[in-house]
Amino acid sequence: MRKLTLSLVSAAFLLAAVPCAAGIHYKSVTRTQGEGAKARSSDTQAEGWVSGEKAKIVFVESNGNPMAQKGTYILTKDGGKTLFLVNPEDKTYAAWSLQGMLGAVGAVMNGMGPLLKVQFSDLKADKVAEEDGGVVVGLPTRHYKFHTTYTMTVKVLGMGNTANVVSDQDVWATTKVSDVAMGVWLRAEPPRTGNAEFDKLISSQAGKYQGFPLKVVTVSTSTSQKGNKATRTTSTVEVTQLDANASIPASAFEIPAGYKETQIVPTQDNGGGR
Repeated sequence: MRKLTLSLVSAAFLLAAVPCAAGIHYKSVTRTQGEGAKARSSDTQAEGWVSGEKAKIVFVESNGNPMAQKGTYILTKDGGKTLFLVNPEDKTYAAWSLQGMLGAVGAVMNGMGPLLKVQFSDLKADKVAEEDGGVVVGLPTRHYKFHTTYTMTVKVLGMGNTANVVSDQDVWATTKVSDVAMGVWLRAEPPRTGNAEFDKLISSQAGKYQGFPLKVVTVSTSTSQKGNKATRTTSTVEVTQLDANASIPASAFEIPAGYKETQIVPTQDNGGGR
């Protein structure tokens, strides 16, 4: 009996020696399925731990997404302003700016002149519905529906194609979780690229809603004016499991000792990881 008591006391001390914080643990799936000419598909499964401004998102499975290799994970301590991509296999980490990467895309779209020209026109975005969304992974949600149409023209060396795009988006969002770092993976507002037309487009597609999205389904159909060929893409981001009262060790948000810093690719940073 005395040995059992000592064992329990020792175990209690060991547990007390590991600092933990209350937070959120969730699992999510991101799927993109394409139909038609040049259609592509991808599938990413992620697992996240969030506490206030801190977050760790691990890519559990990844197919078709080169930036989300299986086993790698994202870390932040400031709500996504600073992000690190950690690779346990290579024992390396690198500063990773989604904003910077998209800023580089915007710079290309803005700066290649006659070599590459991308134009958007006839943009129209409407919120067509807002209603009770029921319960998703144990949390109440609001359901929003957005309808967006626009025309996109891409020209390379003066030659190109114009397509009419129709996008329908359903969002189930909750206001019952408020940890800022939830937005690292489950973003309510898209990042900016620096290209005014494109930024206006993605902002309008995101729509206006409160809280964090627990499920987003976007169906986009692009129909080429030349040949009338259509490509349909269905993108689904869905939280499949969520524990809002998880106990998370502080070490979960630290880069392991001995890991070496490296670089992903040089990017233009427009300020912040988001």
